[in-house]
Amino acid sequence: MEVSLRQLAQQMDRLVQPRTVRVSELIQWHRWGPGARRSCREIAQRHSPNTSVAIRFLSYNTYLLKAKLKLPDPFPDVTLHAKPDIENRARELGRILRTDYDLACLYEIMEDEQKSHILQAWGDTPPAHVFGGRLSSLLTISPRFPIVRQVYKPFDTKGKCYDINVGVTSFKVSLDADFYAAKGVLLTEIETPFGRVEIYSTHLMFGGGLGAAAQDILNVIPGAHMTPSNAEERLQTELQQIDELVAFYNANHVDARNVALVCGDFNIDASAQTTDPSGQTKYEKYEQICRRFGTIGMRDTWAEGPFQNEWHGGQTARNDDGDGSPKEGNFDNVCVPLVGPYGDLYCDDTKKTISSSDYVGRFDLLFVQDPIPEHACNFDLARVRRRGFQRQDVTKGFLSDHLGLDTALYVSQKHT
Repeated sequence: MEVSLRQLAQQMDRLVQPRTVRVSELIQWHRWGPGARRSCREIAQRHSPNTSVAIRFLSYNTYLLKAKLKLPDPFPDVTLHAKPDIENRARELGRILRTDYDLACLYEIMEDEQKSHILQAWGDTPPAHVFGGRLSSLLTISPRFPIVRQVYKPFDTKGKCYDINVGVTSFKVSLDADFYAAKGVLLTEIETPFGRVEIYSTHLMFGGGLGAAAQDILNVIPGAHMTPSNAEERLQTELQQIDELVAFYNANHVDARNVALVCGDFNIDASAQTTDPSGQTKYEKYEQICRRFGTIGMRDTWAEGPFQNEWHGGQTARNDDGDGSPKEGNFDNVCVPLVGPYGDLYCDDTKKTISSSDYVGRFDLLFVQDPIPEHACNFDLARVRRRGFQRQDVTKGFLSDHLGLDTALYVSQKHT
């Protein structure tokens, strides 16, 4: 065996202190298709530098929102309030991506300007990347592996809107900012030496966000009583957008040899609990998400993968963009720091911390396709960690109001 059991365990959960690991644990931490032979020798081959590649991966809402939304005439355009220190944060993020990651899916990149500031870290030779376009919110960067296919599909479902008739013309307006955006799903297919990986990234509708001034402007029409989407209306729009994502996947996942994953900011709290009349705890929102991805053989790697965590946990945001929501300056209410020489904030998911705020949740999710015999490669994941990015000047806090999902993807040659 080229590497020891301890070394293999360290690769699969690299932030834990070295310890004795049982073979049964190591086998459990890997993904096995039907009829696969589970052995230490097979695991060692999956981590051999000759027959595998390790891809450092990040899925991250960047908090780089800055956009101008065009409303239909005769209404004036609306400029959304830019998040603080947006240019410097974008540049700092780019430098981290260049040193720490081989593949990154980013959200809340609304304008070319923010994309350019991130890519400045690579100087005159920017890495392979795909931008969904202005107001799409989606940017995927692949510095190490070539991008061989890219497809972007805006969502047809945009949320609550009103038909306005003015004389001989009519148009639709909404008090949800994302109605005027171009949110959708971005397919980025990368090629590794042992197989191709399809990444479907998304950022679902948030709702609201235009503020009171825009509401006053749009409601100037006699008899108009427009309101932003309420919580239930938002959820229904988001679920319909997931349905569109699944349909997009079914239309574009045409090569069964490729492994696929879905990641993004879903804006649905997967940690939210409800209690039925019998007193049983339920996760209705999360279960609705899982049912949809279950139809395409995908499961949530944070909650249902080899390293399982409690559903009522793993919150990935400290704030909400709503005008009346509280603003927290750190992640103390959602993340117990992992003790160790890691140089950044990683969360210890063995310790439970749940914010009681209605404005935070486990919004950021990573779903991965289950192994099937048709896959051209093995596909394993190191433990998915929530990571917060402290700014270079620590007195300025963090790069974003979200935690990123950090892991390593192991793509390896199949052995018959």
